[in-house]
Amino acid sequence: MDLDEAAEHGQKRMHLRGPGRQREETEGAPVRRAVAWILRRIAATTAIVFVLLLQAGQAQKTSRDDVQAAYLYNFGKFVRWPQGVDRGPMLVCIAGRDPFGQAVGKLVDGEEIGGRPVEERDLEGPEGVGACSILFVGTGENAREGSFLAAAQGKPILTVGEGPDFLAHGGMIQFLLVGDHVRFAVNLEAVIRHRIVLSSELLKVAVTVTGNPGTGGAK
Repeated sequence: MDLDEAAEHGQKRMHLRGPGRQREETEGAPVRRAVAWILRRIAATTAIVFVLLLQAGQAQKTSRDDVQAAYLYNFGKFVRWPQGVDRGPMLVCIAGRDPFGQAVGKLVDGEEIGGRPVEERDLEGPEGVGACSILFVGTGENAREGSFLAAAQGKPILTVGEGPDFLAHGGMIQFLLVGDHVRFAVNLEAVIRHRIVLSSELLKVAVTVTGNPGTGGAK
């Protein structure tokens, strides 16, 4: 599968929508749907395609922030949290005052995953990490990366970042830029320590996976 096919697929789906679904065709909805579809296709074919040409219903180059935001949202569909913390809003938290939070906010507005409303929240500091389901730490917070990860230590929170040593510092998923493609690597050992289970379909998409899926970190 290539980018043109992904774009064509997304556009066909948009044309088939009725008036009652028009709200979904605004902002980042096409990007979100295209990423979800591509993740499923990648899992089925083991092909890697991570650059999209869909934004606001038009074929144009999508920014890295938009692609990463779409993946961040879709990660929530491939995670199983422990019983008792898999209810209520799914909070996607952005560390610090990162403008990336705006891209995430547009994508998750009004959305649900598994019956849970998805909400974006900006964190001034590590103190609010405990309420998060997913925590993103961007390169703008490199100086405080350790503090945010420490606040998530031992808690069932999916940690995602883009710093060069994010996995080495105990993070779970690290975005990588390979050429013009946004890809990611997984630290499965960190996932297991935090009692989170990742879908085996998501692991198939990762560039690298450290740790042993047989120890309980995949389903």
